[in-house]
Amino acid sequence: MRTAPRHLVDRSAIAEVLITDWLRLGPDTFRLGAQWPRGHTFYAPIAGSWHDPLLAAESLRQASVLLGQTYYGVPADHRCDIAELDVGIVPGAVLLGPRPAEIRLDVSATDVRRQAGALTGLTLEADLLRGEIFAGAGRLALRVSPISDGPDSPVEPGDFPTQPDPVPPPIVGRLDERDVVLGIPRSASARRGLEWELRIDPSHPVLFDHPTDQVPGMLLLEAARQATQAACAPYRVLPVELRSAFHAPVELDLRCRISATRLPVEDAGEDAVVRVTASQSGRLAFDSLVVASLCD
Repeated sequence: MRTAPRHLVDRSAIAEVLITDWLRLGPDTFRLGAQWPRGHTFYAPIAGSWHDPLLAAESLRQASVLLGQTYYGVPADHRCDIAELDVGIVPGAVLLGPRPAEIRLDVSATDVRRQAGALTGLTLEADLLRGEIFAGAGRLALRVSPISDGPDSPVEPGDFPTQPDPVPPPIVGRLDERDVVLGIPRSASARRGLEWELRIDPSHPVLFDHPTDQVPGMLLLEAARQATQAACAPYRVLPVELRSAFHAPVELDLRCRISATRLPVEDAGEDAVVRVTASQSGRLAFDSLVVASLCD
């Protein structure tokens, strides 16, 4: 078993690399391995029983960067932004075991788009297997662009807005307030509903593994998860499906509002369905539909 080089999965810390192996099976089909640890500093087990489903999302994100650079000619200095990310897991297949979970990703690339010979986007569809057991599936649409197309200069630390006080960690399923990404709103009216201000901490060792000029997609997915947890309190939630769209970059130096709405449950197999949105400067930047199981 080998671990993917950090630059191929857009990570700085070796401990944050999940991809272990990769093989091209056909022109646009691939098999990758990922290892999910039994304990992680941020993506900790859910209710002491399940691997964090966001590990599936992060595995797919890392796979997209690796495949883009290795097989589709994406230069290392290009930006790979998530446009859409859907992931679903089978709870019984992601239970904690005596060893780290060895996950196989069978991936097909579709909708491969090029302009003047350069890749501008592609979509990956993946089945996740643990041994021979189907553990879930995912779909990720990627936008690729030169970094020069982004902001003219990086955001300086002094340009970040003052961070709001964190929501009490237990409300969002966290132990450490540093891992809380939802802040208490400044207005009294917002505090009465399921509305928060996004907390952006560029010193966070996992969410900001390396310097970036916009809010990472995985931070927005974590905000969706935490908002779902808050909407379903006092129950602990296990997200079993997330369907997310990243409409526009979320800038680091502007305040971002997170809102959640608990929707009626239409499927007997669903415990809770929550729509979470992120808005910045009056425009919708991100939305996610989270289906969750409620744990005792």
